[in-house]
Amino acid sequence: MTASRHCPDKAALSASAGELTPYMVENLRSVCRDAWRQGLLSGCNGNASLRLPAPHGGTVCLTRSGAAKGRLTAEDCCLVSLADGATLHGGPASTESGMHLAVYRALPDCAAILHTHPRRLLALSLRLGGTMEDFLNLPLFEAGVWRARLGFAPALPPGTPELAQAVADAARTSPAVWMAGHGLCSTGANLAEALCLTEELEHLAAIQLLSMP
Repeated sequence: MTASRHCPDKAALSASAGELTPYMVENLRSVCRDAWRQGLLSGCNGNASLRLPAPHGGTVCLTRSGAAKGRLTAEDCCLVSLADGATLHGGPASTESGMHLAVYRALPDCAAILHTHPRRLLALSLRLGGTMEDFLNLPLFEAGVWRARLGFAPALPPGTPELAQAVADAARTSPAVWMAGHGLCSTGANLAEALCLTEELEHLAAIQLLSMP
């Protein structure tokens, strides 16, 4: 996968704050499809979003609740207000919309969020019994590079304000946040960047699982 496939053309994002454009749909569709093909998303789990560029930075394009991420259509995307979470177009928004909005509020420069349920990272967390000290802690140069970008949020019920705030707090210093017993939230300047970070961490999980007795 090349990052250019998913990098945004800002002029194509939105003509108005309440208009869903073909670019938004295709960007969400292609990234979620790539994530689905790699087992980072399955069925209806996970979600993705884009913050619209100026002058519409107060609007977020988000996958709707119950959407199959490997088969997204325009009807599976909606627009919500960053200020209060009100739906501006389509919907209903993902049940994790509060987490996306909390992260965007905490990170003014963040333009994209990808929340996945990576099977190898989840399997590794179970093998380690929830102990984060050894999570992706490998004697490899790349492990140190990518693990340094990973923060942690405690096990909290999905869709709750408590989880949203915990992830937003961790995201202030870490572009990827592991939610205990749940999944991964990756941020970036675009969805390609968020997906790349997710792929790198999932790759390390695969190596750690293979090296375990």
